[in-house]
Amino acid sequence: MKIFDTSSIVCIFREVQYPKILDACKGLGYRLCITPQVYEEIMENPETLQHLEAYGDIKIVQDGDTECCKRLAKRYPWLHKGELSVLCAGVAIEQDKKRCYCVIDERARNLRDKLQIRVTGTVGLILWEKERLALTGGECHDLYNRFLQSSFHIKKEVLQGLLR
Repeated sequence: MKIFDTSSIVCIFREVQYPKILDACKGLGYRLCITPQVYEEIMENPETLQHLEAYGDIKIVQDGDTECCKRLAKRYPWLHKGELSVLCAGVAIEQDKKRCYCVIDERARNLRDKLQIRVTGTVGLILWEKERLALTGGECHDLYNRFLQSSFHIKKEVLQGLLR
């Protein structure tokens, strides 16, 4: 299972316009999910919502323990509701001895060790797909250029991984 934060969904559908990233996950046997809070955030942007609904096949999973969200919100006030819900959903799924990956931005990824969950970013997901031959080097090069032309902020050294 891959649980996506709002920023990754926006990036895939609107910034780099490459839903094949999601297709590759499904092709590798993963369920694609978002939390109710991420869905609410996406609903605030009609264009992204339209892309999400047209794509389909992204399920809404529960966000885990509300106490988890409250605790993390208090300790990390810079995280928004969508990020908190993705992290707490990841914690709940891992506690059930199921495997998932949270696809989330850098500030939230820094909590992976503390929460003991699997976390990656959008580019990390693409690199994982490339490693598994679900995306070609040419596609990754194309994505590199799309990232450069987008307003999505990713460190240059991280983007360089798409060219190797």
